[in-house]
Amino acid sequence: MATQQGLTLLKVASLNTWHGLDGRGTFLFGQLESRAERIARLDRQIACLKHLKADLLLLQELNPLPFRAHWYAKKLGMRAAYVTCNSGIKLGWGPPGNLNEGLGILFPSDWQHEILGRKRLSGAFRLSPIRISAINTPFLSFQLHESRVAFAMRFHIPAERQISGYEGRTSVLVVVTHLHVSHAHTPRNDEIIKRAAAESNLNGEDQDTLRKHFRIANARRMTEVDNLTSWVESLKRPDEPVILGGDFNCEPQSVPYNYMLRRDWKDLWDEAQNPQDLLESATWDPPRNTLTERVKEFQHSAARKNEQIANILKQCDALPRRIDFLFAQSAKTNPAHKRFQLGSSGMLKSIKRFGYLSGNPISPETTVCDDFSTYKERQEFSHHGGDDLQFISDHFGLVAEFGI
Repeated sequence: MATQQGLTLLKVASLNTWHGLDGRGTFLFGQLESRAERIARLDRQIACLKHLKADLLLLQELNPLPFRAHWYAKKLGMRAAYVTCNSGIKLGWGPPGNLNEGLGILFPSDWQHEILGRKRLSGAFRLSPIRISAINTPFLSFQLHESRVAFAMRFHIPAERQISGYEGRTSVLVVVTHLHVSHAHTPRNDEIIKRAAAESNLNGEDQDTLRKHFRIANARRMTEVDNLTSWVESLKRPDEPVILGGDFNCEPQSVPYNYMLRRDWKDLWDEAQNPQDLLESATWDPPRNTLTERVKEFQHSAARKNEQIANILKQCDALPRRIDFLFAQSAKTNPAHKRFQLGSSGMLKSIKRFGYLSGNPISPETTVCDDFSTYKERQEFSHHGGDDLQFISDHFGLVAEFGI
């Protein structure tokens, strides 16, 4: 056993790859980046993911499916399994023609695995008084509203990755998800509303509208989180650890996040005692990540008719925040142990961010994780030509290592 100390048993990364669509249009959605920019950015993603050498990749906003999932798999020498989240109306092809977005899990081709399926978390449409689940697969879809789903697989860890002498279960349940995007009701956002009201920039009716907007978003994510955790717990074997990753679109101060903690999910960022300072922890960082500016106008489109409300939402969205997570539940062989376990001894070694490149092309000296020395100097959008060549997405990803 002594020779195994420091061994990495499992390495898992989660990344919102960014589909780059603006959500507007009937037959085709608009693009937020040129074709050349997208090709270059995807190449940077591949270089970065190759550098990380993760065993499992939990990817969100894969678009278009099924092509994009297989493209990543081929480039990285892995296998891919995926499910559709949002695809519009499709019978082989249909509008929007460039939307076929979903979730994927990439894994080594020789690992034994089981695909456990998908769970719709929200987004069914109502034909009163009956709620009907939308049909959405890459080639057959009837979907009129945004849909949110989760996707689960079970992996059997190869013998060479197992702990010597351990005879318990060596499988791990892995789940990826992407929750509803809208501003959350958090203390920071509430303070922005109060400050605007004190400065007479927001009347009482608009304050109520904003708080209602936040409550509705939180309520939807609460429904999604409740559906998600209940489903995962129904899939989990009693002595099996679980990893759950993705873009949750809510902050640690939010109600859905705290509900996850009450359901015995561990936030691995906290478990590793990582910094809570937003500059050190944010995965969505408008003041420094230039790609997020392209997304913000799309996210505020619902408030265009009310300039005061739109300005408040822009202030909320200008704040950096941690909204991407890797959660875990321990195997129940030792429930008193707080950390994630693989078998009885596999522990969390580290969890880091990635997604900003301090060098191009990638080399052993290139920053893909938490050095961020150049990035930390950015206090506002620089609009510097070529600066976007250091980002791989509008989000930062997370990579966690488990070992002994």
